[in-house]
Amino acid sequence: MGMTAFPEWTQSQKLVAKLADQLGGTLNESSARAIVQLKVPTPSAARRRQLAAKANEGSLGPEEFAEYETYAQMRGLLSILQSKARQYLKRSR
Repeated sequence: MGMTAFPEWTQSQKLVAKLADQLGGTLNESSARAIVQLKVPTPSAARRRQLAAKANEGSLGPEEFAEYETYAQMRGLLSILQSKARQYLKRSR
């Protein structure tokens, strides 16, 4: 699922990665276990497919773009944090 790289989206992704790095440095065993269990509230599978198709066609409206971008950023942030939490737990064993 490709998305045109908008400069503001790329900048936002950099900020998300930086935030995840900072948060990753504050982990303890309890917080790491809690982060591994987190789930991002997601739109339905049908809605995700609809947004992805519109994104690929370049036909997302402003509200749909915001929904799509927010979901992608949340998913990206959680993915990085969960990776850091798993690494922390692996090292602490």
